[in-house]
Parts: sequence; C-alpha cells; structure tokens
Amino acid sequence: MERRRECRTDTQHIVNLSAYVWAVERLGPLSGAAILDAACGAGFGSYSVAADAEWVVGVDLSVPAVVEAGSLYRRSNLSFAAMDCSRLGFRDARFDAVLSFETIEHVADDHQYIDEIARVLRPRGTLVLSTPRAPFLGAVPENPYHVREYTWDQLEELLAPHFQSIARFGRRLGPRMARIEEDLDRVRCLAPAKVRQIVPRRFRHSLGSMISKFRGGIGLEEVTVNDVVYVEGLEETSTLLAICQRP
Repeated sequence: MERRRECRTDTQHIVNLSAYVWAVERLGPLSGAAILDAACGAGFGSYSVAADAEWVVGVDLSVPAVVEAGSLYRRSNLSFAAMDCSRLGFRDARFDAVLSFETIEHVADDHQYIDEIARVLRPRGTLVLSTPRAPFLGAVPENPYHVREYTWDQLEELLAPHFQSIARFGRRLGPRMARIEEDLDRVRCLAPAKVRQIVPRRFRHSLGSMISKFRGGIGLEEVTVNDVVYVEGLEETSTLLAICQRP
C-alpha cells in the first residue's frame, strides 16, 4: 500500500490531510471522544485529529510506518500501533468514530474489514470512509495496489448491513488548487514518471510554483486544505466519501 509522507507543497498530501479536517468538522465536538484512524499510514492525519479528540489511536499494518509515525507525531492523547485492520486488537464498542481513508480498496476481504470496524464502534458511533470511485461496475483498477474499486451501489451494499444511515459525499478541487494542478501538469509533461522520481521534489515543486505565479496563479506554499471542497450528494467525483452511523 502507498503511504505518503507529509509535504506541505505536495497537493496530494494537502488533499489527504483535508479529509481529516473535513471529518472533524462533520463529526462535531470531539471532547471526550475516542477515535480510531484505520490504516493511518504516515500518521499526520491522526496527529491532526488528536488536536480535537480526547484520544486517538492510529493503526497500520506496516511496522516501519508506525514506528516512524510515533517518532514524528507526538501528543499525550495520541498513540500508534502495528495492527491488521481486519483483525483489530480492541474490545467491542471501544471507539466513538473510525476514520478509514483510501484503505478498503487495498484490503483482500472487505467484508471482514467492515465487520471489524462495526464491531469496535460504539452504538451510534460513526464511520467516515473514503475510497476511489470505479468508473463503472466491474472495472479493473488501474492502480496495481488496488484489489478492487467501488461504485456507489457496491459500497452501500457492503456498508448497509452494519449502518442505519449512510450519507454520500463527493470531493473536488477548489478553483485555486484546480488551476495550480493544471500548471503542475505542465511540469509533469516535461519528463516521464520514472524520470520525475529521481528529480528532487523540492525542485519540481519550485518549478511548478514559478509557472503558476508567472501565469497569475498562486505558489504551492499558498495552497491549504480549504482549497479542497466536500459536497454532499456530489455525483461528479472520483472519490466516494461516506459518513455512516451505527444503530
């Protein structure tokens, strides 16, 4: 599974972080709340949520990822653990909310994964989940790390046995980020992906910012999570986001 590290001039990192910020806003006041970040990856999202919640634990299958997250992101109410999210080592009804971002498409047994999340959620607890949207039913994912991708109907069929309500959301780039992504595409077109991988990210981002500013836009250092927009019921979206509540 891809685990993207924090980089404040990386637009994909900003999109990833924005999901956590949006989730906290949707969940409402989190004082006294216990939150599980399932497949926390690099840990920056767990750290962000811990600023508002009573207790946050980030779990990930990768031991190196968990060790690095624990060394980089420290709060008294935040912990990290190496754990298979399909076999969570927590008692029943332990958490008020579970966050699962861009994870279920990587999991071999998605039913077991959702079973476990539902098990550790308290009554009336909330799952906030995101996953790439399949372009059509039965589509083979282009990403080699994805076991499957979902249409809305497929995702709701998976979630419905465990949750009494499922609210659909979509995500799109705000105008500032959409414009700078267009300018970044000009940089990406200069070299194949394999070549870009050996060019320092700082240099690529500086070049992209220069092009954007030259064309009257903003630099990457000015992009924030507010440049990502979440809309309930948005159909034109490449990412499915669901807020699901337990009975």
